[in-house]
Formats: sequence, C-alpha cells, structure tokens
Amino acid sequence: MEILTIVPASVDLDAMIHRGTLLHGHLGPFLVAGIRMGLLALELLESPGYFGIHAESDAGSVTPQSCLNDGIQIGSGCTSGKGNLVIVGSSAPKARFRTKEGASVEITLRPEIVAGFRSSDIHAESQRLKTLPAEELFTWTNPSSS
Repeated sequence: MEILTIVPASVDLDAMIHRGTLLHGHLGPFLVAGIRMGLLALELLESPGYFGIHAESDAGSVTPQSCLNDGIQIGSGCTSGKGNLVIVGSSAPKARFRTKEGASVEITLRPEIVAGFRSSDIHAESQRLKTLPAEELFTWTNPSSS
C-alpha cells in the first residue's frame, strides 16, 4: 500500500482547491480557509499528513462554518473516515492538530476574515484567500510538545 504525503511548500494550491471543490460540491471561502489551515498545521508540525496526525475541529456541523471541516480534510489528510478528524463543537472556526509524537498547534481563522466572507461574493473571497499570507488569515499557538 502506497502511503501519500503532503509537502506544504510544494503543494499546487489551485489543484488542491479543485480537489476540495470536487469533494465538497462547490467553491467557498470556508473550504479554502480549511485547506490553508490544514497545510499550515502540517508545516508548523513538520508532518507529512494523512497518518500520524490528528485534527479536532470546533467548526461544528452547521454551514457555512462547517465547510471548514472539508477543507481541513483536504489540506491535512485527516479524515473522519480514518478517525483522525473529529468535530467537537460549533463555537469557532478553529482546530487543534497534534502529531503522534505529541507536538500540537491550535489554529483559528481571524474574525475579520470571517466578516469578509459575509460581505463579499463567495467566489471572489475564495480567490482572495488563496494569496493572503497565513498571518493575515489565522492566529495560532506556537507548536508545542506534550
């Protein structure tokens, strides 16, 4: 069995967003934000994704915020089917990631970014999110070991 990996620095973000759109059913800003969030987690935790990493999302199951969960699946390789993506609440567009070695990080989508989702065209906002620096999209804790 071939085990896939994700290398955030060399990802074709457009292709990843296209795959995410095929999974999710449409393009939207929470989907793109979730993909970028998953990629950031892999980069910060130096993880190859898919296995050996676990994500816990607070994005809930109510759209549009819950669309972040599908993006997290694409960007990190964590999936509900494998059991390494768990949706625990509906409080905020944020997620915690931890590796099997115990390193962890919590990443939160900035409130001003979410406000932009509601005041702009979703396709235009999705395109804008592709190019924003991670620091403008998210806040995060420094990766830590337990």
